[in-house]
Amino acid sequence: MIISYKYKFLFIGLPFSASSAITKELHKEYEGEPYLRKHSLYHEFKKVATTEEKKFFVFAVLRNPMEIEVTIYEKMKANAKGNFTNPKLFTENGGHISKKQRERFNFIHENNASFQEYFIKFFNKPFDNFASITLDKCDFVIRYENITEDYKIALKKSGIKNPKDLPVENKTDGKKKDLSEYYTKDIQSLTLFVFGPFLKKYDYGFPEHWTHTEIPLSARFLFYIGGIIRKWKWKLKKNSSRKSIKDSIYGDIQRKSN
Repeated sequence: MIISYKYKFLFIGLPFSASSAITKELHKEYEGEPYLRKHSLYHEFKKVATTEEKKFFVFAVLRNPMEIEVTIYEKMKANAKGNFTNPKLFTENGGHISKKQRERFNFIHENNASFQEYFIKFFNKPFDNFASITLDKCDFVIRYENITEDYKIALKKSGIKNPKDLPVENKTDGKKKDLSEYYTKDIQSLTLFVFGPFLKKYDYGFPEHWTHTEIPLSARFLFYIGGIIRKWKWKLKKNSSRKSIKDSIYGDIQRKSN
């Protein structure tokens, strides 16, 4: 989460949605300062923000979850930055790599698992994420697939006259551009069940080559009921005050600001 008192904006960085690149640029070019944690959400901000801060322009990035899960898979497959085997980053040691993530990492490496095998093993309920309790609090939502233009629009709306282009950070190695290479025909029905309700809610289309795109009624129902439960759990979750790791973009900004 980055705040600028000069331009009066608040950026909420959702995971795997260009938060590192935007965080770095907002700090470098627009006097952005760290506020709470890297991936803190609006309800956390609201608890501690001043009356004036609550008036700031708020924006975040929405990304297609089919893209997000491919990115996560490729990062696990490559063990990006050695994160998944570094005990200092494990949640029980104060880090951000959970036991659930390590279980998935181990499955991929112990079985040389393809994305399809990984997806079938770990995805059995409708997908949802922090966007559900964030985006309705935003004044503007950047669409990841249109990030170059939308990023500038967000900054212009916050009062910045000539915003600079957004540099690319944290590019995922090994990732293919065509989602159809991951979401093959044999997992199409499962993909519809898992991602269909979320894609529908946020007006995402399905891959063009898909011949069947009807979202199962059971998926719609579970997404709705599960969403109520997840929002309640997320908002009750105890917030961590730990800093991001040293030598990470947000961690270094936090340390410079103190």
